[in-house]
Amino acid sequence: MSKTFKFSVLLINILLLTLGWISPIPVFAEEKIEFTAEEKEYIERTKDNPIVTGIIPHVYPLSACPYEVGSFKGTNVEMLHLISELSGLNFEFVCVPIEQKTPYEALINHEFQIVAGTIRLDVFEQNENLLLSDRFCDGSATCIAKKDTNPAILETGKIAVMQGYQAGYEFSQMQFPNHEIILYPSNEDVIRAVNQGKADLAMISRYVGIYELQSPFNENLTVLAPYQRVVDSVIMTTNTPENQIIISIVNKTLAAISEDEYNNIQMTYIINNPYKYSIFELFFKYRFLIFAGVTVVSILFILIIRLLNSQKEKVILSNDNLTGAYTDAGFELQVSKILSRSNKHFFITDFDLSHFSSYNDLYGKAQGDILLKKIVEVVTSFLCDQDAICRSYADNFRVISYKENIEELVADIKRANDILSQLIDASMRFNFGIYVVDDHNIPISKMFDYAAMAKKIAKNDPNTLIRIFDKNLHDIQQNETRMLAYFNQALKQKEFVVYYQPKVDVKTNKIAGAEALVRWINSEGKVIPPSSFIELFEKNGQIQKLDFYVLEQVCKFQRSRLDQGKELFPISSNFSRVHLFSNDFIPILNSIVDHYDLPKSCIEIECTETAMTYDSEISISILGQLQQEGYSVAMDDFGQAYSSLNSLRSMPLNVVKLDRGFLLVTMEEEKARSKTIIRNIVTLVHDLNLKLVAEGVETYAQVLFLKSVSCDYIQGYYFSKPLCETDFINLLNDSLYIIKENKTKE
Repeated sequence: MSKTFKFSVLLINILLLTLGWISPIPVFAEEKIEFTAEEKEYIERTKDNPIVTGIIPHVYPLSACPYEVGSFKGTNVEMLHLISELSGLNFEFVCVPIEQKTPYEALINHEFQIVAGTIRLDVFEQNENLLLSDRFCDGSATCIAKKDTNPAILETGKIAVMQGYQAGYEFSQMQFPNHEIILYPSNEDVIRAVNQGKADLAMISRYVGIYELQSPFNENLTVLAPYQRVVDSVIMTTNTPENQIIISIVNKTLAAISEDEYNNIQMTYIINNPYKYSIFELFFKYRFLIFAGVTVVSILFILIIRLLNSQKEKVILSNDNLTGAYTDAGFELQVSKILSRSNKHFFITDFDLSHFSSYNDLYGKAQGDILLKKIVEVVTSFLCDQDAICRSYADNFRVISYKENIEELVADIKRANDILSQLIDASMRFNFGIYVVDDHNIPISKMFDYAAMAKKIAKNDPNTLIRIFDKNLHDIQQNETRMLAYFNQALKQKEFVVYYQPKVDVKTNKIAGAEALVRWINSEGKVIPPSSFIELFEKNGQIQKLDFYVLEQVCKFQRSRLDQGKELFPISSNFSRVHLFSNDFIPILNSIVDHYDLPKSCIEIECTETAMTYDSEISISILGQLQQEGYSVAMDDFGQAYSSLNSLRSMPLNVVKLDRGFLLVTMEEEKARSKTIIRNIVTLVHDLNLKLVAEGVETYAQVLFLKSVSCDYIQGYYFSKPLCETDFINLLNDSLYIIKENKTKE
């Protein structure tokens, strides 16, 4: 290869790089490099055991580490890549910790096998413990000072040198013997020391100096003579037989690289890596132009910060801390992405675990958490990369999955259920609802609703594990839509009827209160059960109107009894969690009760434990205000939610209603556990000066047990089913408030 041709290649390379049309032209050796058998064997070994190579930071553009510029960069690093390409040696780059020690100390301590950087030969050539490669580049110790400085008259002063830059340190001692040398951790700090007047001169590498002086912050600095040209090595290592082989391979490779080719690397790298201005340097350099746009930049900055914070919140909210599955928000976003990318066969599966709260109470919350994590782990094992799982809340989960057909999905669900069933008690079971995504234009929230609707049907049928959303369920959904549309008319026509179920004092069998329950009897006389509309009205907010309507009927009943001179006992009226987040709840409540001129003690406000714990801080505040107003506050379905004992500790309560699930267990071992739990709950509730109501009592045996543990009140079919107002009044009149026990009723 002629020198004329090589020079032409260099000029073309530089021109094309300047225009940004190409990447650097590869440089290759002029002739094949001859390695010995021992060297070839060592090169082969480095494929699996790369040579740990220390890269000196803070000397850009010679070299820089990832924590400075994002990756290992610089002309020295580029040359090592070339040596690797030509010889086959494999290097592993690691930063030299020059803030704690010099590169030579780190090398002697065996922290690296070799160190790469500009190192003065004349400083170390006498050290038998060190082994240096052939010359790699020339390095010049450059003196930098303020433009008005005359080094000729500087007899004493301070010189700033970077820690680990031995060449600069030695040159400073030789050139300025009367000056104090101060070491700084980086070249930026060295130059800053001169700028701030902490040092008179800075001694740094010529390449680094030229690079750093491009910063507008350093426009008052200049490169001064004296300036010394020294021959440098790029690789240093300890003198061992293995390292001698490395140096031999490196030297042979360096010998094959011509001067023009070396210059090509230097020039192309410098062209591709001009000085990068920081935002502050740009501001300083163009400060007069930027000043006019400060207001706009500030507004954009604020908007960007808000956007970043919003994205950060989304990331935090998108993953469940316990199981690692998506949250509702994160899952909906993920489903949207999945469905937008593909028209394949996707399915939404909604599933939960019946009586999970009982599992928590029997085995403790820690075991409950383990079960939830295991559920996610097992289900995830059946998912593909493009699938996703969400823990919506407590033990409720959703999954989006790709399958060839519904049969494949059902088979996977059954296999997963077989595994999961081994982790739970016999009284518990999983319920699965599936929605087939055959129309990607349907709102994702609707897809979730359809899958949840199918699960709800499966949950109500003990013989059904999986239910697929179909036309019949769609008809149910249509029926719900009609109910929502008809609600206001039904309310006007008084189709919602209040039923009363007595609460019986365990000690006296006397009726001590009642719970108001709503039934929907439409214009055709058909009774619509609460399970068909309560949850539906909660979702769209109409439950608020219905709850206040029921309260008003209760107030009318209590006012009528008061006018007749009858004794009043508290009647509980149920309120959805929606009320707890409404500012109008207590004012409207008071206005209704005050309208009928009733003592507030005759009205009991009943909310489920789940409603109270949805946002505990708000609930505590609202329930506390209710107590201050004079109402009795009852927690319904205690034991069904996720953290029962914690809710007892924090919630302002008067009455606790035990979830009927504790009395429904059938296996003898579980019965014994349930009795133990109930016995301890009674003790705990009494210690907290609260009253306990047991719901769902249906047998004489249950009555006897509840009496034995001193439960306060019993509510259930054993004494009375829910009665319409007329029948309830007749019961009160006939029994004189006392209901006799039926010992044969089992």
